Amino acid sequence: MASGYPVMLHLHDRQVAVVGGGRVAARKVRQLRKAGARILLVSPDATDELQELAGAGDILWRRESYQRDSFQSDMPVLVIAATDDPRVNQVVAQDAHRIRALCNVADGSSERSDFSNMAQIDQPPLTIALSSQGKSPALLQLMKARLADELTGDWATLASWLGDLRASGGNGSAQPQRQRVYARVLASDVLALLGRGQTEQARQHFERIVQEAKAE
Repeated sequence: MASGYPVMLHLHDRQVAVVGGGRVAARKVRQLRKAGARILLVSPDATDELQELAGAGDILWRRESYQRDSFQSDMPVLVIAATDDPRVNQVVAQDAHRIRALCNVADGSSERSDFSNMAQIDQPPLTIALSSQGKSPALLQLMKARLADELTGDWATLASWLGDLRASGGNGSAQPQRQRVYARVLASDVLALLGRGQTEQARQHFERIVQEAKAE
């Protein structure tokens, strides 16, 4: 079986439909809201969390059972089938494909899903996604726990500084020279200083490396 093609979807202000109102649907909605998606929830019932979001206007709740072709008027770009009825999930997937929307069936039916959700570690702006291609969810959770312990906020801080440097045009030089600046920062003691809680010293060291590069 061919391996998947890992991507990060940009869903800000894009229409996404979630069919189902249970705990799985609630978890999907939380993740989608972090991505800035506009969420349509289709389900006759919903968890308290989902009801609160709908009451606050954070999601649109269509309080009804899913009917075939329910998406025709909304045209979501992505659909999550998260009901506890495999037959309903199958209809949802078929309808999503009919309107050329990507679909994920949350009951593990990979043959009906266009993509799989990956175990995720978030330390903004860093995101690490892990997959075992369905072979061993237990091993995946162990890997996630261990990596989460290693990925402290120091890495995220350094990623933010490097991101700001990149956005500002690096040191004003050509791309190969900018890459050398990044390499010097990563090979320096900046991360170690952050790990020891010496944030100000780390920032000064970071700036010194950049300034020295400008002078070359």
